[in-house]
Amino acid sequence: MQRRFFSWALVCATFAASVTSALAAPEWVRGEITKMAPERAQVTLKHEAIKSIGMDAMTMPYKVSDASVLKGYKVGDVVRFTVKVQGDQMLIDALERAK
Repeated sequence: MQRRFFSWALVCATFAASVTSALAAPEWVRGEITKMAPERAQVTLKHEAIKSIGMDAMTMPYKVSDASVLKGYKVGDVVRFTVKVQGDQMLIDALERAK
């Protein structure tokens, strides 16, 4: 009984720690713009792995909350961004040029 309780407590503590760290600070991810569709408030990024949501490195389109976020960027720009899961899609939360 004690062993089962300890295992359950360990699982709960691990989950709480991961949720707390995910809420504490967004993960900045490096990527390169490969396509832009400002008319659809969308940018396609070739990016590194996004550890906080368990996503491998890949190239995929993302929505942005407002198309004006894309002003001043062009295909080939190296950027960093944060992403949040909203419903069944991922939304770029912040976007800036990589240093």
